[in-house]
Amino acid sequence: MRTLTIGILFAICFGQVAFADTTYICTRGDMERRIEVVYLGADTVPCEVRYTRNGTTEVLWSAQAEEGYCEARAAEFVEKQRGWGWECVESAADMSASSAPDMPEEQGVE
Repeated sequence: MRTLTIGILFAICFGQVAFADTTYICTRGDMERRIEVVYLGADTVPCEVRYTRNGTTEVLWSAQAEEGYCEARAAEFVEKQRGWGWECVESAADMSASSAPDMPEEQGVE
């Protein structure tokens, strides 16, 4: 019974894991630009590439079915920014609490 319970908990917890959005922060002097790959579901598509500058965010590209499209467009745009003199660093955004539930602690299940 314990093996079955652990298996069910594992499937519930890890079956709902969403991909973490990826964010590139680009700076030049005191200016900052943000390029984000945002996943709109629990998989890599649908997705959007969002660009924020001067407090305004716009969607540059989006994909409904083509995996890797948003990541490739974002990486290309980051390279353009670097070519224009911006310094860009990548950081994975934190996953929201709703996308991956906490694993419950074992409480004497036998």
